[in-house]
Amino acid sequence: MRNQYMAKVLVHNKVVTEDQVNAHWDEITDQMDIGQVLVQAGILPQPMYEKVLAFVKNLEAKNAAAQPAPQPAAAPAAASAAAPEPPKANRSTTSIPSVKPVGIPTPVAPAPVKAEPKDEEPTLQIEGNNIFGEATSSNMDVEKVSGLETTSISSIGITTGEDEEETSEEGELPSRFALATGEGTAVEAPEVLTTKMNLRKIIAYARKFGTTDIYLFAQRQIVMRQSGALFPVTENVLDTTRLTELLGEASEGFADGYKVSVGKNFSKTMGLAGVGRARITVTWDEVVPNISIRVVQAESTTLENLYLPAFCKRFAELQSGLVLIAGPASSGRSTTMTTFAETVAANRQCYIQTVERPIERLLQNPNGAIVQQEVGLHVRTGVAGIELAIRDGADVICFDHLTSLEELNLLLQAANAGALVFAVTGGNNIHALLSRLLASVPESARAAFACALAEQLKGVIVQHLVPVVQNQGLVLACEAMRISSTVANMIRKCDLSQVAAAISSQKDQGVTLDDSLQKCLESGYIEGAEAWKRAYDSRRFAAYRPTGKEA
Repeated sequence: MRNQYMAKVLVHNKVVTEDQVNAHWDEITDQMDIGQVLVQAGILPQPMYEKVLAFVKNLEAKNAAAQPAPQPAAAPAAASAAAPEPPKANRSTTSIPSVKPVGIPTPVAPAPVKAEPKDEEPTLQIEGNNIFGEATSSNMDVEKVSGLETTSISSIGITTGEDEEETSEEGELPSRFALATGEGTAVEAPEVLTTKMNLRKIIAYARKFGTTDIYLFAQRQIVMRQSGALFPVTENVLDTTRLTELLGEASEGFADGYKVSVGKNFSKTMGLAGVGRARITVTWDEVVPNISIRVVQAESTTLENLYLPAFCKRFAELQSGLVLIAGPASSGRSTTMTTFAETVAANRQCYIQTVERPIERLLQNPNGAIVQQEVGLHVRTGVAGIELAIRDGADVICFDHLTSLEELNLLLQAANAGALVFAVTGGNNIHALLSRLLASVPESARAAFACALAEQLKGVIVQHLVPVVQNQGLVLACEAMRISSTVANMIRKCDLSQVAAAISSQKDQGVTLDDSLQKCLESGYIEGAEAWKRAYDSRRFAAYRPTGKEA
């Protein structure tokens, strides 16, 4: 019990992160608690450990006095997943009727009510149903711990290895590993939306009009994002009670049984019958939730419908190597990655594993097997997911998205071992992307890393979804190239100054972002100001630079 208390105190008071606790949980022994393990790992200072230990011992003593008899174990809750990258927005949409652009709504929290002063000390209640498999429900006095922000404890998601190995009688994975599909009788989308309608109706309405995001805030109208712009879609505003009801409905779509806790931010994928899957992100203002919902594309698409440069289709024919897919947030990188995976699956027998944060669209592999892993649900970290895919001998690995050098090194190892790897990362153009990757490596190891990257990198796609004129949708502008021997040599030498020129010279094997933007502009799809904002060389579009009020 001490380790559970100590982990909760450390995480809730922001002394360490939950990921750090997860990473070292298996190192606990009879002689070393989680605090000592973290001290030994150089994560937790010894003086802070001593303060937390004294605090936890006090809790143990008071809990023993309050409840001498142990309570029955509660069902384990599942760990919450990290924030993934959003799916591709629809490029062709139907306009929302009678709407007007607005700014992002600012949530308004009710004024805090001042409690009457009491003579007795405040108490702390520890609720049951925690992930450690133990339930407690006791009131305990709390003394202040010097050096900690608070002396409260919150539930945190740490799954033990023993829990992860549990199976049902039919040999299936535990219920917390289930992924709700959102299948069922289709919910009819209303023509006019009101704040009294349930969440299924709201999502159905969003799908009908091709919106990508839904924003639900207290004392604000329901707002949706279409073609990159924000629009209110209701006349009335949401009150706090109605907002809480909508959040409760959303929780019905959590296949892992996640319980919403007031004040605890989270981001998860949900599946509601009749409207499909969506990703919900909740932050709190005191006790008032702020809800953002990303509508996940339900249908699979084809490479032709992504409108990538023609040579990019050949990336799906590779037997091994690394393909990077980059771009700003909400640029459809995840959709491109999964489309490549399904294209490969449709054309040859293969075993595919994905590592996602979180899983959004459920994929199909008609000619083999596919395993979709979610960080925080099926594997503790992205690194663990990649290692599992390598051990399992996956032919294709899809990783969404890169957050550390360790992950990239493992993906390069997988590519070197014969896997075809598609990885999502950030970057607005190829030069910036490659420069950032090289700069992230310590100078002593940079030469070896550059050689490995030059050897295994087969292609790069950097995509931008640009609003079409008059908010008629989104159009793809992209920078892409197949890695030639010339570019590979530049990477080996860590000299990328001529990358843009090399892309231009490749003709049918490369396209620069500026050329792609120029084509969209000349075709009348986008405004000149949009090209100027995104261009690698903004001087090329200087004539369209916004001035005065436009800027």
